[in-house]
Amino acid sequence: MASEHTSCQSCGDSLISPLFCFSCNSLQTISDDLDHFKVMGLPHCFEIDSVELENRYQRLTLETHPDFFGADSEKQKRLSEKSSVMLNAAYSTLREPSSRAKYLLPLLAREKSLETDALPERFLQEMFTFQESLDEMLESGDQSALCKMNEDLQNRHTFIESNYADLFKKFETSPENHEILQQLQTQLNAERYLRRLLDRINSE
Repeated sequence: MASEHTSCQSCGDSLISPLFCFSCNSLQTISDDLDHFKVMGLPHCFEIDSVELENRYQRLTLETHPDFFGADSEKQKRLSEKSSVMLNAAYSTLREPSSRAKYLLPLLAREKSLETDALPERFLQEMFTFQESLDEMLESGDQSALCKMNEDLQNRHTFIESNYADLFKKFETSPENHEILQQLQTQLNAERYLRRLLDRINSE
């Protein structure tokens, strides 16, 4: 899926991002409904070049930051502030695989209905067992056991994250296959449970 290229509202040149034109150095008037991928000038695709994302963020930040528009018109100041907010939100979401997957899924699902509370088979019972064990470890102060549980949960979390790329790639080749989207939703739900346990361990 190709990214959405637009033209500069001032000079007509092609834009890397709809926020700013690097050809004539002008801020662009932007709509509120730009999604994070469009803000960064990227396609709706899970696999992105992290170096390219970082480079675009840094370049756009240098050109749109409100500090550089203090002496400009009120319109330019507002455009700069809006662009900066949208840029930061897009970057913080797209830079991490989990938040990127969570954001991309509804963009691809559109009107398709997903079971938003679905979990892998027997997963919930496993989480209850982990929760009970964690309560006991925290009460006893068993740091060795806590470290082992943290490692086990982190490995499971990493394994789930590693599945996202393959599932999104499968959907690219079979966009009519609703089940792939449901698998992604189920994995995201499972990851959320694991993250809660990991956060609880690491907050102690």
